[in-house]
Amino acid sequence: MNYGTKAEMALLLDFYGSLLTERQREIADLSTNEDLSLREIASVCGITYQGVRDSLKKSEGILKDAEAKLGLIERFDGMREKFSFIVNSLNELKKTCPDYEKEIDRVIDAAKEMVDSF
Repeated sequence: MNYGTKAEMALLLDFYGSLLTERQREIADLSTNEDLSLREIASVCGITYQGVRDSLKKSEGILKDAEAKLGLIERFDGMREKFSFIVNSLNELKKTCPDYEKEIDRVIDAAKEMVDSF
């Protein structure tokens, strides 16, 4: 996983955020999803700048450790790549077999539902 810090943390929070305490989740969310500075988070949460920094470091460690052990994001990325290949292949097939366009679209829709439900 190499998406850059904010995108990586957003994915880690989505997949493993429940492993954090409520306070850690709140601070990580404010940093990652709300894009607040450490000083802004400190003000919102009523803690010190250093407390915010420490919480983010600890949370990042917990989340990265969970991914290292479980690999859910890595597996999800692999599934997305295979899904893209399938959809692209089916779209090419529609061009050569226009009589089956509706059936192919139903298969694509079913595949999208599978990926979205993950």
